[in-house]
Amino acid sequence: MTGRFNVPLRVAAVTASVGLITAAAAMPAAAAAEDDVSVVNTETVQVYTDATGDVDTQRVYEQLALTGNGTVELANPVETDGLRNLDGFGGFDVKDGNQITELTVEGQERLRSVSDYTGNLPLDVRVEYRLDGKLVEPGDVVGEAGELEVRYVVKNVTGAEQEVAFDNGRGKTITKTVTVPIPMVGSLTTIAPATFTDVRSGEANMAGDGKGGTKLTFTMTLLTPVGSDTAEFGYTATITDGVVPRASISALPVNPLQNPSLKVAADNYKGGADTGIELTDGAVQIDANLLKLRDGAGELLAGLVKLRDGAVQLEAGLAGTAAPGADLLAAGALELESGIGQLDDGAGQLSEGAGRLRDGAAELSAGTGTLVGGTGRLNAGAGALSGGAGQLAAGTGDALAGGRKLSAGLGQISGGLSQLADPALGLPAAKDGALQLQQGIDLLISKLGSAGDPTTLIGGLAKLEGGLVQLEGGAGQLKGGLQQLAGGLPTAKGGVDQVKAGLDASLSNGGSLDQLAGGLQQLKANFCGGVPQCTGLVDQLVAGVDKSRTDLGAASAGLGQVSAGLGSAITGLNGQLVPGAAQLQAGLTEARNGAGALQSGAVEYKAGMTQVSAGVQRLSAGITSAVAGVLQLSAGAQDANTGGASLADGLGRLDAGAKKLDAGAGELAAGASELDAGAKKLDAGAGLLRDGSAELADGAGRLADGSGRARDGSARLSDGAGRLSDGLGDAADGSTKIADGLKAAAGGAPALRDGAQRLSDEGTSKLVEAGEATAQNYGEMYATIEASAERADAEKMAFGAPEGAVGMTAYSYEIRGEDGESGRNIARGVGGVAVLAAGAGVIGLRRRFI
Repeated sequence: MTGRFNVPLRVAAVTASVGLITAAAAMPAAAAAEDDVSVVNTETVQVYTDATGDVDTQRVYEQLALTGNGTVELANPVETDGLRNLDGFGGFDVKDGNQITELTVEGQERLRSVSDYTGNLPLDVRVEYRLDGKLVEPGDVVGEAGELEVRYVVKNVTGAEQEVAFDNGRGKTITKTVTVPIPMVGSLTTIAPATFTDVRSGEANMAGDGKGGTKLTFTMTLLTPVGSDTAEFGYTATITDGVVPRASISALPVNPLQNPSLKVAADNYKGGADTGIELTDGAVQIDANLLKLRDGAGELLAGLVKLRDGAVQLEAGLAGTAAPGADLLAAGALELESGIGQLDDGAGQLSEGAGRLRDGAAELSAGTGTLVGGTGRLNAGAGALSGGAGQLAAGTGDALAGGRKLSAGLGQISGGLSQLADPALGLPAAKDGALQLQQGIDLLISKLGSAGDPTTLIGGLAKLEGGLVQLEGGAGQLKGGLQQLAGGLPTAKGGVDQVKAGLDASLSNGGSLDQLAGGLQQLKANFCGGVPQCTGLVDQLVAGVDKSRTDLGAASAGLGQVSAGLGSAITGLNGQLVPGAAQLQAGLTEARNGAGALQSGAVEYKAGMTQVSAGVQRLSAGITSAVAGVLQLSAGAQDANTGGASLADGLGRLDAGAKKLDAGAGELAAGASELDAGAKKLDAGAGLLRDGSAELADGAGRLADGSGRARDGSARLSDGAGRLSDGLGDAADGSTKIADGLKAAAGGAPALRDGAQRLSDEGTSKLVEAGEATAQNYGEMYATIEASAERADAEKMAFGAPEGAVGMTAYSYEIRGEDGESGRNIARGVGGVAVLAAGAGVIGLRRRFI
């Protein structure tokens, strides 16, 4: 009696241990229903296939777990075809496809049912067998020896076309039709018997089963784009007396935004999309600044073209008009100087002859009083007068010819200076060209601007460099974040592997679960003493341990899947994302250095153009002075031309008078014999001659003085014209150099514009395209994950849960083996499913028994 009295206490202790184990895999409780009763609805779709994966039978097991106190009314959607009650022989009240239940709960209650499953299965399973490389049927493996290869192909067939929306990288939304599956994760487990040796697999987690066999577990993440919708794996072994082992698949829908391991991948895709958007935005800003640089280079080219045209016009004015005109002026000035020299010589001779004439006339006037005694002297004086008159006529002829040459030279000088003073073709035009050149240079300098003005070339380059610095920093931060993530993921994977190792240890032969089951068997044998309630309870607890083994096996498989996913994430980070971020940072550094070099070049170019501007200002000032001098010279030359013409007219009259004087002197010599008769007339004429010769002598003297001064002025004019010619020659050479330099600058400016356009077309435009492609690629993948998460939440159950209840659905596939006893294997499989379903009610029975 004492032993039996202690049995309930010992059973309670064991039951508490089982509760702790099963709690590790339990789902959270549902929201409270009526009278504070929570409801959890689990659906397990059990599928049996032959050894190739063709479906034989499929059933769905429903369980309602109610916890709390109160009365509830439930309408649970179920499959009504073949519906049976697993808790007794009674049926169910079914209405409109719902299991109608009214139940009073005190603590815990379980309601279990099974029915034929007629819905669509989420997975398609195919199995192939090759013996010594040849494809064979499963039955052909039985009893054979050789190398056996088994390949499993599991495909998620829940995909449905659906529209998803995501950012195109520039703030606009793209809508695209993609295939969205219900995310499924799971594992396949099989045991190669002891007759299988040298078992090899590149995909399985392998361990001994404690009986000489090899246990293989394959994990599956059937979700695009995190993984593939198809998992293909298998193993190879050397066999003797061959059989085809059975295999089990456990799978369930999962929300990738809530599952910890899958959420990391989803967050990475979202981060990739965000990074692509940021990259696109930065590249668009860079491209905009490059286009400003291109436009500035275009304006620079326009200014240089204007400068080049002005310089060519200046060169044409100086070299084509001003310099030849100055040369003509210098030549005319030299000819003027020569003619005025001849005039000066003739004027000296005229002055000398006029002096002798004056003296002779005085003597003639004095000798008329003594006419008789002076006739001989009169004849001599008349002869001398005739000779002097001849010299006078010859001198006045020379003076007339020199005056005409002087007038022609002054006309040439005046014409040349008029050409220089011409507003359209002379120095004023050159002055206008220099002014246009100065304006073009000033426009160019203003467009170059400064680093503080972003609307100018230098300011735009400075802003471009600043933007590249920010992008370079962002790329560095992205690289650092990826490196931190790459450093943290191995730690997370190690923790997952440790937890999985602990679960595998408890599941292994001789582990804690085996020890617990053994302890329960000893409890049944040693303490129940044949009491039916005790032995029945212990049997239920053993069944609960088996279910816990299955649940923990699924949890271990899930952790294996998490570990594999973390391994893939680590590989992707180290192999692609981190190197890609490093390349992005390096490329932005090169772009920043290039922008800095462009800015420095623009600053140096501005300094050079400032020097050119100063030189053009000096040239403009020199041309202004030259214009003023030429205008003065032109006015003086016109006056000199007018005076030369008057001088030529006077010399013409003088020459005519000298010729008459020469004729009169001849007549005087011829009429000397008539001197006596005309003595009185001679005396009067002598007086007139004396007076006229005196005036002639005075005029000839003034003419000699004026021609001397004209000779000195023409010499100075010749020197000035020579210096003007030399200066304009130098100015023409300088304008040629300026024109050549500006032609070279105008020829080089398109390279700056074209280079900026090329950098935009081949550099930043490609960067924009890469950013858009990154944003769209990762955006599409994340949108697909979001849509699959919505499907996981909305379609996670085969039939649905009662209102207010937590619902879960799992899928279990049993792939039949081949050992020559197929019928018996099927029967054993059905019995095992029944035991598994019965174990689901262990906790409620245990609590009511205690």
